Amino acid sequence: MAGGVGSRLGSITKKIPKPIIRIHNKPYLEYLLNWLISNGFKKFYFLLSYKNEKIKIFLAQFFLKKNLKYKIFLDKKRSGTFSALKEHIQKIDRFFFYTNADEISKIKIKDLFLKFRKSKSKIMCGLLKSKKGKFALDKSNQLIKYASKGDKITFKDCGYKFIDKQIFKNVKKRYNKLEEFIYFDYLKKNKVSYFLVKEKPLRIDTALDIKRTKNEIFKIK
Repeated sequence: MAGGVGSRLGSITKKIPKPIIRIHNKPYLEYLLNWLISNGFKKFYFLLSYKNEKIKIFLAQFFLKKNLKYKIFLDKKRSGTFSALKEHIQKIDRFFFYTNADEISKIKIKDLFLKFRKSKSKIMCGLLKSKKGKFALDKSNQLIKYASKGDKITFKDCGYKFIDKQIFKNVKKRYNKLEEFIYFDYLKKNKVSYFLVKEKPLRIDTALDIKRTKNEIFKIK
């Protein structure tokens, strides 16, 4: 997901889209893609909107000499992650890894994908511990549930998700964000599994995030 305006970065994103902000003289998206490639990915889908031409140029240069596949989908109406993804869902493989273009983690994606397939759930979400988290784990520590007053440990959505695209079948209601659909609709009727992200991902969402990412980016493998 690489279509956001990046409004929290103020003047930084007035001329350049957030995913290609330079970190140590390289576009951040380059670090993200290299991380995904190191985890075994060979096919990529990019959902673009804001200043998409600049990201298109970067992607063309990045993939020029790589034996990898990529496709670009445009969200011209800025309809949000759910509607934009649903519009193009038939062009995507049945099982896919969903991530925003502004976060890199130390998670081992291939191992987690095997866990996802064994779980037989159609969505497996990354969770990060948070004192003010909206979610908790069920009694068997297998599935996500809404947090209640009795839950001592709570979590928040981390952004990463494994998804079976069949979840979009027969969904007629429109949502803005994908998370709105997963947590306010799907979770009420179906099982959603999880994996834990133990450390806060390296992000570029705010100026403080950028500073931390510059200090830590080379520790990610």
